[in-house]
Amino acid sequence: MSSLYAKLIDVIERQITPLAGAIGQQKYVTSIRDGFITALPFMIVGSFLLVFIFPPFSPDTTWGFARAWLQFSLDHRDALMLPFNFSMGVMTLFIAVGIAASLAKHHHLDSLTAGMLSLMSFLLVAAPLKDGQISTAYFSGQGIFTAILVAIYSTELYAFLKRHNITIRLPPEVPAGVARSFEILIPVLAIILTLHPLNLFIEAQLG
Repeated sequence: MSSLYAKLIDVIERQITPLAGAIGQQKYVTSIRDGFITALPFMIVGSFLLVFIFPPFSPDTTWGFARAWLQFSLDHRDALMLPFNFSMGVMTLFIAVGIAASLAKHHHLDSLTAGMLSLMSFLLVAAPLKDGQISTAYFSGQGIFTAILVAIYSTELYAFLKRHNITIRLPPEVPAGVARSFEILIPVLAIILTLHPLNLFIEAQLG
């Protein structure tokens, strides 16, 4: 038994551990990890807010403090839910931006630009209009997988265009900030022209 255990440990140390280490250093894995770390503070605060919004007491409690807390949370539920809705309730937006910003560093790209492109990509595919209003159904946990995909896609497309110098170049006299804005036009158009038709096709097929 001890010999079998020793062999198992040896296999883990020689084969599985190096493989796990290599996977852990893969750029997509580290970017996804960093994206979740970026969103973590908002998720933690949102979780604490839930405890305050929904007090951990039975409705039929006789303790005065607990009854006052319960009544306060009922009377002001909408106001109390607002911070939660804009922290935990939109955590997927933070994840999408965080993943793209981290992945952009691997490609030596501007993190802020990559984050904004990712945010636009996510809204394009996961925030459809319903009765003239944007649906937020996928802004919480439901849209995490979509956020991961669009963050990677938008950043890789941005990197591809940058690598092949597919951009709008302005004369040197133009201020750097204005020039950067025009450089991003091509990635923005490329994302819209690829993701939006694909999204419309999927919606038409799946309803």
